[in-house]
Amino acid sequence: MKEILSPISIMEKMVEKLQKLYLNHDQKAEGIIQFHLKHNNEIIDCFIKADLEKLVLNQGVAEDSTVTVKSTFYNWLDLAGGKLNPVLGVMSGKLKFKGDTSFFNVLPRKSLNGEVLVPNDPVTKFEKNPTKYWIKPKKVLVLSSSPREDKGYTDFYLKPFIEGIKKETEIELVHLNKYKINSCTGCFSCWMNIPGQCIYQDKDDFHKLAEKMFEADLIVYAFPIYADGMPGILKNYFDRSVCRAYPYMIEGMKRVRHPRRYINKNHSMVIFSICGFFEMINFDPVKAYFKALAHNRHTPVVAEIYRTTAVGLYSSPFNYKKLNNILLALEKAGSEIVNFGKIKRKTLRIITQKIGGEKQDLTKINEWWDERKGSKNYDY
Repeated sequence: MKEILSPISIMEKMVEKLQKLYLNHDQKAEGIIQFHLKHNNEIIDCFIKADLEKLVLNQGVAEDSTVTVKSTFYNWLDLAGGKLNPVLGVMSGKLKFKGDTSFFNVLPRKSLNGEVLVPNDPVTKFEKNPTKYWIKPKKVLVLSSSPREDKGYTDFYLKPFIEGIKKETEIELVHLNKYKINSCTGCFSCWMNIPGQCIYQDKDDFHKLAEKMFEADLIVYAFPIYADGMPGILKNYFDRSVCRAYPYMIEGMKRVRHPRRYINKNHSMVIFSICGFFEMINFDPVKAYFKALAHNRHTPVVAEIYRTTAVGLYSSPFNYKKLNNILLALEKAGSEIVNFGKIKRKTLRIITQKIGGEKQDLTKINEWWDERKGSKNYDY
């Protein structure tokens, strides 16, 4: 269990970082910086002992200090972090020094982190406006993430969409359920121990799938709504994808993000999702997730297809005409995305048209489910 850090442990971390810079510091000297720091109505006594090789933190009061600091613990942190000017600190009474204050020069003044070479991965024109800078994709990969693979409604509605894409370019359909993707353990080994390599590198299929997806110019993420979100197998994949990025933080379009280890400048994605409920609001959680994912992956979403009432639309004979019109529009949408990097509004209106939602429709749906209780036929 994570514990709250004490002021002494914070001081220890600070001195450890300073020691790394002290090795090449040009103002080494022998002496002691004594601290009397007030925190939560207690006085914390500790001192940094410096020699020509190292800085060491000790608890207690030194017999003969070179310089002494009296302040609150937070005021000292502000001073050490460059947020509090020492002169203003003395004038305001926040800091009290005694002894040779020039001895503070033994503490390196550089950033505690030193200089870091952060990979360059700037915002691109394509990210900002993918439609304007659209290049017809040479390869599209469809990642179907229904745990039922091709036996569910996701693949039923996906089929005509794929046919539309197939008429325009190369396409590959991948069922995520056929791949073994272990859950991320949050160990940060891929960032700290062996950069870019997960602890499951040779123990599951993540790397093989990630490489396959990287080679595609456009990725279609297809999935049903499960428990107000995406199925766990897809979330597992996204969690594991942290190893495909560097841990550093850089400026994005509106907030910070990580630079990528592998860069495909014109990568884009399409979201294709279905649910059994009537209301479009049921897709809001995944809309928000993919909006954030698009930014953090440097991969814009060029189209979103959300189809409510997926079960009722398929099952009711009275919806047959609407169903066929929607399937034809889905095929057209696949072609439009490849050629234009977007779906035309008229096409999207047909795909997302409202089906049901009245009280009598709820009754029909509930009767439909009630008739199937105990059934071993899971084709629905």
